[in-house]
Amino acid sequence: MLEKGMRALVTGGSGGIGAALVKMLGSHGVETVALSNNQEKLDALKGIDNVKTVFMDVTDAAALKEAFSGQHIDILVNAAGVLGVTGTLYSVPTSSAQRIIDVNVIGVHNALSAVVPGMVERNRGHIVNIGSLAGPYPSAGQPMYSASKAAIHNMSANLRMELFGTDVRVTEVRPGRVRTGMHAEMFDGDHAKSDAMLYDPYECLWPQDIADAIQYVLSTPPHVCVAQIEVVPTHQVVGGTKMFQRLPAA
Repeated sequence: MLEKGMRALVTGGSGGIGAALVKMLGSHGVETVALSNNQEKLDALKGIDNVKTVFMDVTDAAALKEAFSGQHIDILVNAAGVLGVTGTLYSVPTSSAQRIIDVNVIGVHNALSAVVPGMVERNRGHIVNIGSLAGPYPSAGQPMYSASKAAIHNMSANLRMELFGTDVRVTEVRPGRVRTGMHAEMFDGDHAKSDAMLYDPYECLWPQDIADAIQYVLSTPPHVCVAQIEVVPTHQVVGGTKMFQRLPAA
């Protein structure tokens, strides 16, 4: 449950969803660390009650352990993530694919390695991993991102199994399309183009919608664990199949 005086660490804490989470947690009296490698966005969070900013990259395992091993962390939210460039599984540049895995998968592992042992020792804590609707379903144009979020789905389930017998809870949150600005990565950082192509014509979620869902997840009593939750726009669905129609024989 969310209580004043609890401590939280939010990776990717300056991004769309991360910043909304940091503000939500701080408003509930939770002492919250917003961790990010974007100093300009971190600066925008300074001065918010109960919020501390830390400039750090989640790919730096040693720095994370040095900063947070032994720290009393009640809530860990793994929100750091990158989308990468658009392409097919066989055409995406290796550098982009590697960056996605380094941040979206290894970065989560690094944060878990730094924080979870302390949660187990204290027999309390809540881990929230931000997955994606692209995890369990194919994502045309973003195969490596989809693969990384599939990894988060399995890591979350495995972590929950490993923590069985403790009071440490694990939740995977799978958002649909959220208007975070992240999709500009698909257009070489052109936000105007991503807005016009992927946001404006569609009903999208806002970061606050995800923060509200996570507020519910964190507010459930200790005997309740929301293990998985999908939060999508009302008018976004997945499913169906494609079939190639054979031409009639000549």
